[in-house]
Amino acid sequence: MIIELAIGAGLTLAAAYGLRKRRQALAKQDGDGPSVKKTGGKTKEPQPEPVGPRGLRIDDVLLYGDCELWLAASITLDEEGFVARLFRTPGNERAEWVMQVDEEARRIGLMNPTTEVPDGRVPQELPIDGMRLSLRKRGHATIAIQGDQLPDTTESCEFVWLGGPGGKLLFVVDFKGGDRLALAGETLGRELFDLLPGG
Repeated sequence: MIIELAIGAGLTLAAAYGLRKRRQALAKQDGDGPSVKKTGGKTKEPQPEPVGPRGLRIDDVLLYGDCELWLAASITLDEEGFVARLFRTPGNERAEWVMQVDEEARRIGLMNPTTEVPDGRVPQELPIDGMRLSLRKRGHATIAIQGDQLPDTTESCEFVWLGGPGGKLLFVVDFKGGDRLALAGETLGRELFDLLPGG
């Protein structure tokens, strides 16, 4: 029975592949295939769409409880790989910032500026809002920005990430030769918010 199912599945896949190839060949004959751009007498093949996690993007709207969080602008931190993405959410009392914690946005942080971080190097442990948070990650990252309504940034920064019980979170960005952005809040799982993709 298992062998028959495997053979059946293989035949179905082969038929689907053959049908797809035939449709592509017919589309090329009819001129409906992907457009090919010519520049300077040379043929340029169309570039494929980028492949990777969807994550969050500018103009997305997050629905959390009775809040609508419009992601107006972003700061992306990269340290030979994704560190975090900070989104500005203007006009929202619940959270002025949303932090994308992982590449696929399975977890986010609802964040607000805090003045509880002392000047100088951020210690490995720090009490924030009555909770003791401890170091999760510290490093240096390059910065990429999108959109307006952001604080002054530079091309690189030092960041510190502290966490604590109940998903409490502190994220501090010291822009190289610039200002400090200190945000405190809490993390949420993907099951607790809805995403309305932007245009």
